[in-house]
Amino acid sequence: MNNEPKRVVVTGAAGALGREVVKQFLEAGCRVVGVDINTASQSGGLVADGELEALSWLRADLTQAAAVKEAIALIEQDLGGIDTLVHCAGGFRYLQIEEAGDADIDFLIDLNLRSSLFVLREVLGGMKARNYGRIMLISSKSTLKPSAGEGPYAATKAALNALVSASAEEIKAFDININALLPSIIDTAANREAMPGGEFARWVAPDALARIIVALSGPLGDPIHGALIPVSARM
Repeated sequence: MNNEPKRVVVTGAAGALGREVVKQFLEAGCRVVGVDINTASQSGGLVADGELEALSWLRADLTQAAAVKEAIALIEQDLGGIDTLVHCAGGFRYLQIEEAGDADIDFLIDLNLRSSLFVLREVLGGMKARNYGRIMLISSKSTLKPSAGEGPYAATKAALNALVSASAEEIKAFDININALLPSIIDTAANREAMPGGEFARWVAPDALARIIVALSGPLGDPIHGALIPVSARM
């Protein structure tokens, strides 16, 4: 890598974790594109942030293959390449197996598996051509030992883990690292509202998880490849 600012793409960038990841990469001097279906941009193209010169936004539905292909092509054209991908996009539903409706299953597969597969499929070619890339995906600690009500969610995140492990084998000949972070409960406003009786101090703080992500994208992360990294805080 040269001394030019790293070009970083963060999916799910409008969410609590995504916003913190964007913030910390900007503080590290990177150029960042935040991708999310929930952005102010409705133009179908990259839109510069109104306040931060190094930040652009792109609205895209990452559950749709054609939309992901178009989004990554637009970003590659605008940035000249992607050095780091952080895939924060995903979804959760607490469901007992027999309660899981077809729409619930489709939601979890679309958000957690299909989006991951589509994004990986589109970014790997450019990274291989440049022989450089750092990729991090957000999985879940529940893939290691799911609790009751986490089965459908954990299954789709476990499929994400399999994508990471297989991709790591496929790209060993390149200077491209791919890893998954497996947090326990992330301390967000939405999670506090959903679990008002939770022990918030034991949850994973978004800024702490973002620090790990930024560190893995730098020299510290060079030897770490194909890892499924639990980030449990005190859970």
